[in-house]
Formats: sequence, structure tokens, C-alpha cells
Amino acid sequence: MPLNKPLKIDLILFVSICLTTLAWDVSGLDIAWAKWYGNAQGFVLRNDVVLQFWFHDVAQNSARVLFVFCVAMVFLPLGPFKRLFKVDRVHLVLATLLASLLVVAVKQMSKTSCPWSLAEFGGAASYVGHWQWGMSDGGGGRCFPGGHASSGFAFVAAAFWLRLASNSLSTVVWIGASLTGLVLGFVQQMRGAHFFSHTLWSWLLCCAVGMIYFYTVQAVRARKNPA
Repeated sequence: MPLNKPLKIDLILFVSICLTTLAWDVSGLDIAWAKWYGNAQGFVLRNDVVLQFWFHDVAQNSARVLFVFCVAMVFLPLGPFKRLFKVDRVHLVLATLLASLLVVAVKQMSKTSCPWSLAEFGGAASYVGHWQWGMSDGGGGRCFPGGHASSGFAFVAAAFWLRLASNSLSTVVWIGASLTGLVLGFVQQMRGAHFFSHTLWSWLLCCAVGMIYFYTVQAVRARKNPA
């Protein structure tokens, strides 16, 4: 499979996401945008039953079901999955898992607290930018990047492997996973669980894992089989 053109497209998309994320960080709009949905009394939508059920519980469980489906496709492939070698179906699952785990790992190490924990929104913590790594804001931390948004973004990593079976399906999954992650991240921002930058960084990390994993494997294969 010729990789030059896809690689160029992937790099353009990745750089675009990277520049968007950095531009948002530089803008300092996290707090300003959060104030559209929260004030000193907190976030009115924090415990909204509809948002909690559909965009948190259902979305999270749906992502788990979809991941189990991908695992099942390793052993009992259907449709376009049949056009993938078994090893590539395994890579698809591992790439998705690694993307999700990276976000979780960074989140566990982060000292950045959620917006609803900040003094501006009725909490006790002080705002500390996530670039100030290791500096505590006085809150519980573990809120950067957006873990819930990665329920969608993690499948961006799967899209790279689907390209070996169907370019159109790969594109649909990439766009669908990205939009899902952005929507879930936006809802979490409305509830006060995350800033928008948290969502963008989750997207960037998942995309990075997908690209690095996919092209590393392809490079190793090309070296072993030059033809």
C-alpha cells in the first residue's frame, strides 16, 4: 500500500489539530468560555439528568460496547474487517486501547483540577494552567486532558488501520470519532467537568498515538519486505 499520500494528509490533519490546540491555549479563553455556563454558584447543568444520562453514561457504555465489538472482529471478522489480516485487526484494537490509556495515564499524573473545583465557580481551588506541570492548584487534580472525550477520540487510532480495508470507512470513522469526542467534550464543559483545552489535548494525544503506531508498524514491515 502506497503510504506517501496518506502520510501527507495525516500530517496536515495532525498539524492542524496541534496548531488549533496551541492557539486555543495561547488565547487563554478557557475561563472566559466556561463562564458562559458557570458562575460563582457553580454550573447549573452539572447534575442535569439528560446530559448525565445520554452524553456521559450512555456514551461511555457505547464506547465500551464498540471496543468489545472491535475485539470480537479479531476472531470473527465481518464485512470490511474480513479484508484485514488478523494481525492488523489486533493492531487496530491495541491502537485504540493505547490511545485511551495514554489519556488516562496523563490525567492520573495531572494536578489540574476540573472547572467546578475552582474558586471562580464555587470551589476552593485556584486556576493553574496545565502548562505549569506539577504545580498544584489546591484541588483534587486529575482533570487534564479530557478523559470522557477520549471515549470518542480513541477510535481515531482505529481509523488508521481501517484504511487497509477501506479508505471510505476509515474516513467515516475518523470524522465520526473526532466529532463524537468534540461533542462529548463540549457537554462536559457545559457541566463544568472540563475546559475546552482539555478536549483538544485529548484529541491531539489520541491522534498522535494512532499515527505513530500505524506508521511505525508500516515502516518496520517495509524494511522487512522492501518489495
